[in-house]
Amino acid sequence: MSSSRSKSIHRGAASFVALGCVGFIATAPAIAQDQEPTRLQGVTVTDSVVEDGYKVEELSSPKTTAALLDTPRTVNVITEEVLQDSASFSLADALRNVPGITLGAGEGGTASADIPLIRGVDATGDVFVDGVRDVGSQSREVFALESVEVSKGPSTAFGGRGAAGGVINLVSKAAREGDFGSVSVTGGTSDLIRLVGDVNQQVNEDVAVRMVAMYHDANVAGRDNVYDDRWGINPSVTWGLNGPVKLTLDYYHLQGDQMPDYGIPLTSRDQLPGGVRKPADVDYDNFYGLKSRDFQKTNVDAFTARFEANVTDAITLSNTTRYSDTRNRYIVTNPDDSKGNVANGTVWRGVKSRGSHQYGIVSNTNLSAIFDTGSITHSLATGFEYNNSESHNANYSVDTGNSNCAVEGFANYNCTDLNNPNANDPWNGTITRSTTPSTAKATEYSLYAFDTITVVPQFLLNGGIRWTSFKASGEGSRRGTPYNVSNSSDFWSWQGGAIFKPTEATSIYFSYANSKTPPGNSVGEGSDDIGSTNALYEPQGTENWEVGAKAELFERALLLSAAAFRVNRDNIQVNDPTGQVTEVINSARTDGFEVSATGSLGPVRMMVGYTYLDSKLRDDPANAGNYLPQAAKHNFAGTIDWQVTPAFSIGGGGSGVSKRYADSANLVSADGYVRFDAHAEYEINENFGIRVNVNNVTDERYVQKLRNPHFAVPAAGRQALVTLTARY
Repeated sequence: MSSSRSKSIHRGAASFVALGCVGFIATAPAIAQDQEPTRLQGVTVTDSVVEDGYKVEELSSPKTTAALLDTPRTVNVITEEVLQDSASFSLADALRNVPGITLGAGEGGTASADIPLIRGVDATGDVFVDGVRDVGSQSREVFALESVEVSKGPSTAFGGRGAAGGVINLVSKAAREGDFGSVSVTGGTSDLIRLVGDVNQQVNEDVAVRMVAMYHDANVAGRDNVYDDRWGINPSVTWGLNGPVKLTLDYYHLQGDQMPDYGIPLTSRDQLPGGVRKPADVDYDNFYGLKSRDFQKTNVDAFTARFEANVTDAITLSNTTRYSDTRNRYIVTNPDDSKGNVANGTVWRGVKSRGSHQYGIVSNTNLSAIFDTGSITHSLATGFEYNNSESHNANYSVDTGNSNCAVEGFANYNCTDLNNPNANDPWNGTITRSTTPSTAKATEYSLYAFDTITVVPQFLLNGGIRWTSFKASGEGSRRGTPYNVSNSSDFWSWQGGAIFKPTEATSIYFSYANSKTPPGNSVGEGSDDIGSTNALYEPQGTENWEVGAKAELFERALLLSAAAFRVNRDNIQVNDPTGQVTEVINSARTDGFEVSATGSLGPVRMMVGYTYLDSKLRDDPANAGNYLPQAAKHNFAGTIDWQVTPAFSIGGGGSGVSKRYADSANLVSADGYVRFDAHAEYEINENFGIRVNVNNVTDERYVQKLRNPHFAVPAAGRQALVTLTARY
């Protein structure tokens, strides 16, 4: 075995230890051997964990005050190796590796973009990049990512406003020490072609530059006429590689051209007994849109500056500031059933549209310090965060005729056949861009402090508190009624935990955390849009009680973890498709647990995890006892990889979700599913390798996104991919 291959194998093994699908993650992937030690919250992580290249790597945020093993919170880390092995090209693909996460669909007031739901809670506005909030609706790529960090449970104290289900942090690739590069070319079924290049060059002792670029052109497997084309670049430069002061600047650009897809219609109202509604019984390949009308164009431009100064060996000052400009324009067919069309074998081609432009600046300044007070050691992080963003949405007025296909007919192609839709129909209606866009603005200031206190080596206390001042406003027109509203709130949030360590490699903990989600959290892009009556409500509250245990076995090669939790929610605002609040649920509760076994035993790497959620609506006279929308009771993900020879490995994975509902009445539902993936890799030599992936091996056709009251979006079908990689 070559030394290069050996390091790759060990990094991969460590990465699966790191990816705790369920439970708390105590390890993360090893980085390249020539990379400098990672310094977090005043703690320097070194290479000396175990032999053969294993290395514990902590979360990237400077607000972290303890190793993951000693952090009383559920965290999953999806590493770059896992992204590659699973052929994950988007954030939505990547999150398939983490149980407890489902995907939502946009409609009306909610943009068609990434809508992750963590334990059934919408996290649209809770995606971060390098520790600061990522504003704007978008479908995110992974080509420029080192890893994806998923922190589960209420996280307002850690991330700021919202974060009721948790936060998703994207860790960017950045210029660093060393000279290396790679080019990967992927070809596959559904006319997929993808190229990714990554080149890092150290200019001198203190300066390095890096360029990452991507081109992606593909149809969506199993979805007629749906395509997804995009390209992106991410150059960066770092000064101060070997000094006490480091500055990294990077620019990120992603441009997309897609055929948006709202899938298939639900059955008509009253078509099934008892008001039940399900995805229509049609071919999951069916596409009800119009190629002559529908489109989606997206642009993301972001500039990030990351500064770090090691004031002393125990004190670090850092700042991350990011300016982003995001555009999302689309017209998408909503396969509507408003007038009972589906029951009559027809579909009205309704329309949802958006022409949004969101921009803003976010900044975090953090001071980390390690110090003693008597015999007690403190690991402290304290700082200030500022967010200021604005959104403008000038949507489209589209001539779609009468929503009753019995009256509308087929002459103008606003209606189509349920079983045999034709995307090539020559629709020639009118499209008019709005001249009076709706606007949303939000400003947030917050102060925070976190501390992990080592009372004795076997007992630690963890705590954090944040004060937040949040103001949001909106102006526009909704269903012909103009509005000009605002909302402001100041609130405290906190978290705390106690950790008992029977041994150095085990921990048992108890923790509490809460969150506050005010109206306007996603600044006009998500279901918590501020408009009209929405502004009248107080922040939604969430709190989490959790107890868990974890153990690193076989010299940290295998991680076993388990956690049980109770999540209480109050003041839950239920929105209609336009974003208006139609119901306020006073109370809901989710009891659940997560278990996992991740890591390696000899040549076998494993990652298996399971999430159980028992969610119930409470204090809701009409729906008390029902399941929360989008909170599947059972959710699992697993991967096993066998290193057959030093150069050849094979692997497979599976994921599944049980039946879930899209409404609080539990009338709109989609069946559960199980899907399987497979991959094999052969290292030709130190410089060349080939990987084969078959995603969704059995071509399982299932609903990936479910939206009340109109549609269900099927997941992609089977797809085979071959990737050739050259590196130095």
